[in-house]
Amino acid sequence: MQPNTIPTSELKDLFPGIQDSAGLVVPSHIFEQNDYDMPFALVMEQAAIAAICKHLRPKLLLEFGTAEGQGAFTLAANSPSDSRVITVDLADPNSYTERCLMGGALGTCFVNDPTVSGKIQQVLRRDPEGTPSALSALAGQFDLIHVDGDHSYHGVEVDTDCAIQLGRQDTYFLWHDYYAFLDDGKQPTLSRGVYPYLNDLQARGDITLRHILGTYIVIGHRSWTEDTPGTIVQPGELPYPYGERIVRLWETGRVDAVNRP
Repeated sequence: MQPNTIPTSELKDLFPGIQDSAGLVVPSHIFEQNDYDMPFALVMEQAAIAAICKHLRPKLLLEFGTAEGQGAFTLAANSPSDSRVITVDLADPNSYTERCLMGGALGTCFVNDPTVSGKIQQVLRRDPEGTPSALSALAGQFDLIHVDGDHSYHGVEVDTDCAIQLGRQDTYFLWHDYYAFLDDGKQPTLSRGVYPYLNDLQARGDITLRHILGTYIVIGHRSWTEDTPGTIVQPGELPYPYGERIVRLWETGRVDAVNRP
């Protein structure tokens, strides 16, 4: 297993006062059963993203990977009333997107919800490796960018490169599904890329990254320095339930970890 090189931090250490964020909103779709063995956002992760939005009060937000729209809903519901969320997905869904949708349509979590639908703009990407003109025109204006699209190494790299080009020095970046895999061949290669890519990005030193304790989320900021709070841990080192968060419990084969109260 590739060693983890990204320090783990508590949100309250990265953003003092964030624990005072009240009235966090998450989509009720989180209670739907995922039978496709695909990544999905846990309640703790939705709450973390919601708290970050409440604390930072971003005005222009970007998301790569719409799928059902849980991420876009959370970004819109917890950002200021005059904020705008742009969510990007493929015009021609690939097999990975179709599996994530589980038979549904893009954006089902927000399209019929009047509390957020007016704040969210859907952009369809015809070239998986290109930047839509609607985004290029907004380069340098994004306050928060959430990368949760193609989970292959190359896919994460393409989306991240695009995100960094569209961001600015003080933009915050989020990545979902940061966890390692055992080399047991159970998980398809197309969903294994976030962990190795972000470790490689960390090594380049272009942006300071921190893994958020208790989640599969990594947050990055170009103005952070290496003394930004955080401790490097390896999967399983921290006490339950946090140590296993860098490795999905059901991938470890540890029944005792899954069944702990």
